[in-house]
Amino acid sequence: MVIIKAKPNILESYNFFVIPSWGHLLGYPTLGQYSNHNVSKISHDLVIFFSGADCSVQTEKGTLYYLFGLGYYYAKFELQSGRYVTDNRQLTGLVLTDFVYDYLSTSKNVTLENDRDVIVSENLFKLPIDLSNKSENKRTFIQGTLMRNLFIPYKDIILEFMETLRNPQSFQLNRTEPILLSTEWDSYNQILVSSEMDYEMKTNYLNTTAGLNGITLDSKKHLERYFSHQQLQYLEKLALKLRKVYSTIDYDPMYLFSILVNATLKLRSEINSSYALKVERSNKKMPKESIFLSAEPRMNKFIDWPEKYRRKTKDELERSVIQVKSKLYQPKEVDKETIDIGDFRKEQKEFKIRTMKRPTVWAKPLPIIPTRNSLDILLVIKDIVNQDYDIRSIARALEIARDYIKSMILHSNVLWEMSRYVNFYQNVEPNKGLSSKEKLELTEQIEKWINLISKIQST
Repeated sequence: MVIIKAKPNILESYNFFVIPSWGHLLGYPTLGQYSNHNVSKISHDLVIFFSGADCSVQTEKGTLYYLFGLGYYYAKFELQSGRYVTDNRQLTGLVLTDFVYDYLSTSKNVTLENDRDVIVSENLFKLPIDLSNKSENKRTFIQGTLMRNLFIPYKDIILEFMETLRNPQSFQLNRTEPILLSTEWDSYNQILVSSEMDYEMKTNYLNTTAGLNGITLDSKKHLERYFSHQQLQYLEKLALKLRKVYSTIDYDPMYLFSILVNATLKLRSEINSSYALKVERSNKKMPKESIFLSAEPRMNKFIDWPEKYRRKTKDELERSVIQVKSKLYQPKEVDKETIDIGDFRKEQKEFKIRTMKRPTVWAKPLPIIPTRNSLDILLVIKDIVNQDYDIRSIARALEIARDYIKSMILHSNVLWEMSRYVNFYQNVEPNKGLSSKEKLELTEQIEKWINLISKIQST
């Protein structure tokens, strides 16, 4: 491919974007893999973005659209064993080819058809962070629409994203470099990470996940094709400002619209007051929705979806799954081994119970553990136990959970029992997972803690 050196015009644009199903947008290209196991079903594959800028770039193959900011790819899926798993990837950019952008911008509207700034469609939610230029009645209507269609149905995922932003270990842009969710022709349905990413982070991040064709290198080289060094520095600084805003704002978990209200005030103090770029646009019906400011010149142009990326339905994709017995994620309950005992007159069989055998597992990063609600903390710990983490990671998760719960001055028996598990698991050899029996016992113990704390909180 001949590289066309472009001079993209980066436009600041502070919006909240949610693509409710990445697979639905792309026509379900793959179910993907997770920890070398086949995914059989996907129940959620959400993309969330707090954007700070967008731009378009003309290439030899067509137009590429870029969204820059802080993003999150969240997936909940089922492996062949029938076990559900959740996974996520942090993002700093979204790359859309012209045919994907055009498909997205012509998605069927659910409501708000007469407002070009706010989009509520089957494939996209988009609204400005700052709604101060709307009338009070319009803001009330937008708020109600978004609460019903976005903030209530996807509340838990949005809250998880916000908690991730609060975690000081997340979005370490100086260590990660750019992380792009891409539909570019040569990296279609992939996440691109930088080869310069911190080694430990890169090792963990390159693990495949559901709904994607892969996670590959090299995002930085990709961006350097089209953007100058100064532009890339500007985008990094912008992302750092966004992180400062969204990692520190207060919000009401029961009223998620408060995220946008408080972000508006914070953005005004952290970024020049000119951030709310005013573009004169009529509200008349247009051929496409105005998703990116940089796409305005192409409002009357369309690129058809290529046959190379033939679209499928979710049912088609899931029905095409071929069960591979050797790839089942859940081990069999019992494994029998025959051992010859020479001193006995008749052959003896020794049965080795798999429920007592600890499998070898690979270490993987822990999910974000909540900090404010003890029941939420224990539910996350329960998920960790059920997702086949190595025992030392489980010990670390229990230790974090214990310290959070301790700060809430809860039942001393719970803290003592958690400490007992932590001390025991910390001494287990590396890369060993819980046996089936240990997993069952720990899950039952966590259920007891949950029931106990529920009773305490209800009194």
